[in-house]
Amino acid sequence: MKISKELLGKLPAWLERYKYPALILLLGVFLVLWPSGRKETAEPKMPEPAATENTREDEDYCAKMEQQLAALLSQVDGAGRVKVMLTLKTGPSSQYQTDRSVSTSREGERESQSSEERTVMFGRGSAYDEPAVVSTAYPVFQGALIVAEGGADPSVRYQLSAAVAALLGLGADQITVVKMK
Repeated sequence: MKISKELLGKLPAWLERYKYPALILLLGVFLVLWPSGRKETAEPKMPEPAATENTREDEDYCAKMEQQLAALLSQVDGAGRVKVMLTLKTGPSSQYQTDRSVSTSREGERESQSSEERTVMFGRGSAYDEPAVVSTAYPVFQGALIVAEGGADPSVRYQLSAAVAALLGLGADQITVVKMK
């Protein structure tokens, strides 16, 4: 490709007129293309949640429910041995009693109002305080997997699915029953 002398003659005038926007554009392109030093992987890693007391309580509650359900469902005629896995949508939560105080102050002609909310605490001994609980919401289950020896029989599958739906409040589309090998 040949560059004509006309174009070269007009370039400095054009460049003189738009030199600052062109400089900003080139700087932006340079910064976008600059390597960050991080190597990208094919599959991004999901951050692991920190093991908190609530997470352990959720897992303990879920494991206890799984054991109770497995013991109960294994009593269904034709079910045989049963294993259950549950997933939680939300964990347990508590709502605490709070006190709210509102104060009004005047500075000349201006009036300002501020409020403060504090959790009510019960003292139990000299070193242990406990918040006052107004209500507790139990975990909400998201789904259930039931693995049963009799999972191939349609009537057993229906009975197991109906029992779990009644106990946990799950819909039929959230419960899966499969045959154990």
